[in-house]
Amino acid sequence: MLVDFLNEYYQAKLANIHDVAGNQHLVGYSQLYRCDLFVKIFKAEAMFYAEQHVNQVYCPEIYLDSVIFEDNYIVVLKDRQLTDIDSNEVKVTEKKAEEYGHLLANFHQKLTGNVSVYHDQRKLSQRIKAYVDALQASRYQDDINQAYALLLADLPTADREYELLPKVVLHGDYSLRNIKGYQGKEILIDFERAHIGVAYEDFIKIFYNEVHNVTLRHAFIQGYKQVINFEIPRSELQRALLFLIALEICEFHLSHHKEKFGDMAHKMLATIERGDAVLKV
Repeated sequence: MLVDFLNEYYQAKLANIHDVAGNQHLVGYSQLYRCDLFVKIFKAEAMFYAEQHVNQVYCPEIYLDSVIFEDNYIVVLKDRQLTDIDSNEVKVTEKKAEEYGHLLANFHQKLTGNVSVYHDQRKLSQRIKAYVDALQASRYQDDINQAYALLLADLPTADREYELLPKVVLHGDYSLRNIKGYQGKEILIDFERAHIGVAYEDFIKIFYNEVHNVTLRHAFIQGYKQVINFEIPRSELQRALLFLIALEICEFHLSHHKEKFGDMAHKMLATIERGDAVLKV
């Protein structure tokens, strides 16, 4: 019924394509717009508005429309021929890492203050506690509780520093797989997790899961700092933010059978339990 509605509304022939993240994606030619469409369908309102608002500012040339149909939130974009970059860390040069740092900094700079995305204004410790409570009785409970007990003493310091650091519009899922080649340059894609936070948060997953080489990490950060000032948080806040992201991944996996982030959350929690949660840069 949804696809039929969209086909009629956009005078299109749309077909489903696979997406491991759990959102429904459609592609097909539209007579209305006289181009190929890439249609993203969300169940979560916040993801819908993040994708819509970021596209309208970051890449307005591809944004076409948004529509709500029953409980479906739909963003319609021009389809593009994107190419994957090599996501193997050993193939990433220092020069490329620096360019990817530029890319993220330009994203933060272009969007901050110019788009409306979700901003959780509770204290960091309160956000963490809410996730911990929600994940009790889940398969992650024991690991979460062990890590949480170790971090309790860090949270007052983490709260104070987090409140003082400047806030930006985060990509929310910055990673090598979300950097694509397009018309001879690299761009970022997939903005449904965009939200307000501190710049360091966007580096956690990519450094933890994809870029382990300290020299490359330095190149990412140096590239970023050539565009915007950047401050690496103290260890207490680093540990708290690593825990927060692990909790977010745990919650995501409970509602998505195909675990997009693999065992990343388990590794993050184990890292905290070992007392080695600070990313080395």
